[in-house]
Amino acid sequence: MHNLKQLVSAVAIFYDASCPLCVKEMSSLKTHKGDNVTFACVQNEIMMAHYPTVEQSECLRVLHVIDQSGQLRLGVDANIYLWELAGKKPILRILRWPILRSIARGGYWLFARYRYKLSYLLTGQTRCKQCEL
Repeated sequence: MHNLKQLVSAVAIFYDASCPLCVKEMSSLKTHKGDNVTFACVQNEIMMAHYPTVEQSECLRVLHVIDQSGQLRLGVDANIYLWELAGKKPILRILRWPILRSIARGGYWLFARYRYKLSYLLTGQTRCKQCEL
């Protein structure tokens, strides 16, 4: 079994493990970039203790990522960064264009706010006790 300190890498994703859609997205990312990224379940207090500056309540509101330079990225910006890091979904780069960025941010906030309802519509499950990655 690995020591938790050994599992913490330069890039950290803080995800909601009770959200089926969130876990599905993180599982996909883990397939592409799992070795170089720490997937921090925000419900795991032991894992979160390694990141004292990251608030659990904020992570449950919006996706948080600490990138390789230590910069905190949020929401759609975090998502774009992660998929670029994985070398997948290059089309997401257009979401950085000013007009599309505003639309994408608004869309992301709607998704984040209603993710449990969307999970139910798409998976038949609103929440899981602790979804597996």
